[in-house]
Amino acid sequence: MKQLFISCGHVCPFPGCTLTLIDYGSSPPSILGEIAHIEASATGGPRGNANLSTKARDAYENLIVMCPTHHTLVDKDPNRFSAEDLRTWKAAAERGVRDRLAIAVVSVSFAEIGLICNAYADGTLGTPSTPMVAMDPGKKMDHNNLTDRVRPHLTTGLAQAGMVADFLRRQSQLVPTFPARLRSGFLAEFERLRSDGATPDDVFLGLITFATTSAAAPQDSLDRRFLLQVAAAAVLAHLFEVCDIFESPPA
Repeated sequence: MKQLFISCGHVCPFPGCTLTLIDYGSSPPSILGEIAHIEASATGGPRGNANLSTKARDAYENLIVMCPTHHTLVDKDPNRFSAEDLRTWKAAAERGVRDRLAIAVVSVSFAEIGLICNAYADGTLGTPSTPMVAMDPGKKMDHNNLTDRVRPHLTTGLAQAGMVADFLRRQSQLVPTFPARLRSGFLAEFERLRSDGATPDDVFLGLITFATTSAAAPQDSLDRRFLLQVAAAAVLAHLFEVCDIFESPPA
């Protein structure tokens, strides 16, 4: 689940651990993090809860992503590491990411916006254009069953959506088809994610992840990748607000 990795900043949330959960030096990037159950997937497992339904056991709220070492540690010693401990670590990591988003958004520049746009602007022009009219993002979130897990990324992105619009205006003077190609590229990845059965939240975060991974260089630091992630959120937020990236609510 992409949201588990993004919501912890791609770093193991175990207290004091700084291991990254994705190796970007390989191509494609290698997933190093492991998804753990806060309350066990089976009643007799670590931190098992017989009252938890099968659906709830595999829900986002009951999952946490960790490095392999600490995943093994917490499951081998559940008396020492309680379900409440794991929830506390996960919540702390999520707060940390929200704080970093608020700080990083002011550092996004045309350079990062350009990298993200170019990552998507190879789309074909086969999809019909739609009116570029701004709409209420909150209503559009509700209409598409997006949850509060993506709200920090959308809110952060909207703070720089004006910069994205300015970039696209300037770029269209040089390459008139650029905005349409950008939209088409986003729509192609949007449809791919949906056809793979991704949840609405995972589609939203998958679009950010795809653009970030495509724009980043292998040698980029985690901080640099985080800045590109914020730029990707800004581009997606702009398109989310003004065109048919996700369905528009009825007028």
